[in-house]
Amino acid sequence: MGKASSAKKVARAARAGGKRKAGQRRQLGFPIALGLIVVLGLATIFVAKTSNDAAADSSNPPRVGEHWHAAYGVYICDHFVANLSDEGADALGVHTHDDGLIHIHPFQAAAAGKQATLGKFFDETGLHVTDAEIKLPAAKPFGGRAYRVGDTTCDGKPAEVRAAHWKNALEAAKGKAATKTFTSDISGIRLSEDLGAYTSALVPKGAKVPPPPGAADILQNAQNDQAPTGAGGVPPGGNVPPGGNVPPGGNVPPGGNVPPGSATP
Repeated sequence: MGKASSAKKVARAARAGGKRKAGQRRQLGFPIALGLIVVLGLATIFVAKTSNDAAADSSNPPRVGEHWHAAYGVYICDHFVANLSDEGADALGVHTHDDGLIHIHPFQAAAAGKQATLGKFFDETGLHVTDAEIKLPAAKPFGGRAYRVGDTTCDGKPAEVRAAHWKNALEAAKGKAATKTFTSDISGIRLSEDLGAYTSALVPKGAKVPPPPGAADILQNAQNDQAPTGAGGVPPGGNVPPGGNVPPGGNVPPGGNVPPGSATP
């Protein structure tokens, strides 16, 4: 009789233990399921917001069909290089005509509004600009020449990459200070208005970044898509003598110095 009673107690305890374990599993399963629901909900909200932002941005200037112009130049130490050219067919509507201007007339939303950036122009011309390097296009007369922070100096002075933006090119040409200067995310700088001006530069630390040469004549040049371009170059493996013009296709070697008055493409 005692043994039967003990067996029943053990059985009841086992059943009770099993119920507690099942309850524990349910208690663990509920927060996991709730967490998954929250994560999925947040992901859905993020995707919807991103899509809505992109759709809204397609209506911001520059809009598809608008046609803006901005003066642009690349400045190395103490001089501007030759005007850039397109590397191929323009698929987005941000390009140049060898005239010192960025022609901004988006063909699609991918180059409109906040997505109209200097990076789109860099892609079209083959120019690469980061916070540590300016690399010119591979095509002639530039030959893919690269100017790197820490390697290239300006007349023996350490140099840095900076970009300057003026909202009004005509005022920039008259000496007005840049609206804003940048030392990072240069490719992300917005093309934010018609008749603005932009310069990407490698200059000695603290040196002023000048407006591009096309700023003064932007109104005239905007109507002239076939303006003539300049030429020039740096000889392979050597420094440029002060005041010297050099042939296209040369390279400035790592650690190379660009003396004052040098002309490069």
